[in-house]
Amino acid sequence: MQPEGAYRFTEAVGACQVGRAWSAVDGQGRPALVVVLDGVAAADQRWREAFANAANTLAQTAGGHRYLAADFSAAHPWVAYPPTEAGAPQRLFQTLGMDYRPVAGGSPPPQPVSAQPMPPQPMSPQPVSPQPISAQPQPVAAATQPTSAPPQPVSVPPQPTSGPPQLPWVPQPWAVTPQPVSGAPLSPAAEPTPGSSPPYDTFAAPGRRIAPVDPPRRSRTGLWIAMVVLAAVVAGGAGVFAGTTLGDDGAAPGPAPSASPTVAPFEANQFSLNKPKFEGDLAPLAEPWLARMGGCAADTEAGGPKRPADEKRHVFCRYGGLSLHFGLYEARSTKDTARAYRQQLNLAGGSLAPGLREATRTTGGVSGAAGSYIEYAFKGDDGRTICGVWWDRDDGLGALYLETLCEAGVGGNWDALRDLWRRTS
Repeated sequence: MQPEGAYRFTEAVGACQVGRAWSAVDGQGRPALVVVLDGVAAADQRWREAFANAANTLAQTAGGHRYLAADFSAAHPWVAYPPTEAGAPQRLFQTLGMDYRPVAGGSPPPQPVSAQPMPPQPMSPQPVSPQPISAQPQPVAAATQPTSAPPQPVSVPPQPTSGPPQLPWVPQPWAVTPQPVSGAPLSPAAEPTPGSSPPYDTFAAPGRRIAPVDPPRRSRTGLWIAMVVLAAVVAGGAGVFAGTTLGDDGAAPGPAPSASPTVAPFEANQFSLNKPKFEGDLAPLAEPWLARMGGCAADTEAGGPKRPADEKRHVFCRYGGLSLHFGLYEARSTKDTARAYRQQLNLAGGSLAPGLREATRTTGGVSGAAGSYIEYAFKGDDGRTICGVWWDRDDGLGALYLETLCEAGVGGNWDALRDLWRRTS
């Protein structure tokens, strides 16, 4: 194909799902590198705007790529770079979330826009694991205002999400207190006092008297032995009642009470309310949030959120001051377009929300699933800056994007958002 301009293509040098890059010459025979948006993407107004925004943002960013000429209103939008800007096509298409690859032999393979994209590589690898950021991105000189803004987040006071865990019931060992051995103390018979007459003995025969004899004192040694034996028996019984784990005879221990805490009633109720609203590819994205978020409503419910035109299904929830958007797309190409829009906001948002990181590929902190992670920022309808995080997994057509006011919601702290994403992705 030839562009609608002053350049003549000589050889294809690279391609991706939505466009190609060509070696070209102008009318004076001077070489150039022309990047073209073609296929179905060229007929999609959002792709055209994203392509133009990416080219302009890269041209205005320090360390970016300035172009010689461009025509973003052509049937197939294009932008021409000096031949020394060999890295411009790859960076431009990767900014759009596409996997650009050099073409050997000059003939690019056909790549329809609806084909599943290869995982794009970040422009400068940066892991998403929330760590303090030491380098701030370069401010964008003239950021392009997004054509449409996601719904305004609703700030609500954070609700407590967990109560004290219920302690498992632990049976108390039976306490067996040794009972004291009671008995009348042994005492010798009373002896008559001097000068007194002895008591009358009814068992004595007349004229015969048996002199009283003191009974022998019982030895206390046997009593002490009996008490020691009794204490040992009682202690052994208490050990048996308390549990066989106290013994060393190898007997199997009895059943122990469960040590796992139960889910608090409020969280359990939220889980049961939220779960039916998510199915298909939205279920894995929502799973870590089910017991946390509240106020969930699907676009199919009365009073539910308005479904974006590019989504097949939309569920809106709240978590503290954050708005959670779960979107299901009809095809991968549609999800790619939505992701590309957030990537444009990422490029233009560095000056709006300092600390914003470059879009990257990573894995979920809980699921370990591979996907695309994008931090972005834009001006809301009231002029206040909104910070957002986009997360979509490669294994489905769903995406989650959470948004909040940068200052009122998180105090400009991107690390707080990253930590929340890591624990719920």
